Amino acid sequence: MASAKGQGPPVGSTNGKDGDTMGDRVSISFKNADEESVALFSHWGGMGFVEEARGYVEDLKIAQPQSILGHGPLARREPNTVMVDFIRYLTSAMPRVEGNYYLGKDETEGDNSNNGHHIIELGN
Repeated sequence: MASAKGQGPPVGSTNGKDGDTMGDRVSISFKNADEESVALFSHWGGMGFVEEARGYVEDLKIAQPQSILGHGPLARREPNTVMVDFIRYLTSAMPRVEGNYYLGKDETEGDNSNNGHHIIELGN
């Protein structure tokens, strides 16, 4: 029951009263040492969104290996730059970003009531 990446609820998904489509809310941020990014909220992503973020980080580590760390903010895995690149990754095939994603300064600035907030450690 998956929808296109980032586009609304999965087809046929209902979790509200009388079968209303509600959401599968979650938020993430990226962290490296003492620096943490802004929070990215997904209304429909659920835990699959968290797993997608973790997979993105693993791919980033392969694409930006330890040997070239220090050459730029993405290679250094600066959390806010990683967040911008993750949003690019999520939305690159979309003509517009409708209502699934939004940013907050931290996990308290939006609704992650279904699945909570997850900090994705960037490490080195």
